[in-house]
Amino acid sequence: MFKLIPTVRGGAANSPILFNRYASIEEARDATKALIHENARVTRVMIVDASVDGSKFVEWIERS
Repeated sequence: MFKLIPTVRGGAANSPILFNRYASIEEARDATKALIHENARVTRVMIVDASVDGSKFVEWIERS
């Protein structure tokens, strides 16, 4: 299971996309693209693997 952790400029992001868990990295990447598209304050998003003890970093996706 993967989850998203955003870096937000000047405030907070409140979206259901952030609270979902994603079964595959592809689903998490698609959700990240949607989040960046819908919220101009999100500058980048960290994808983490939440299926292990704690959370393990997978990748950053940045706004282009």
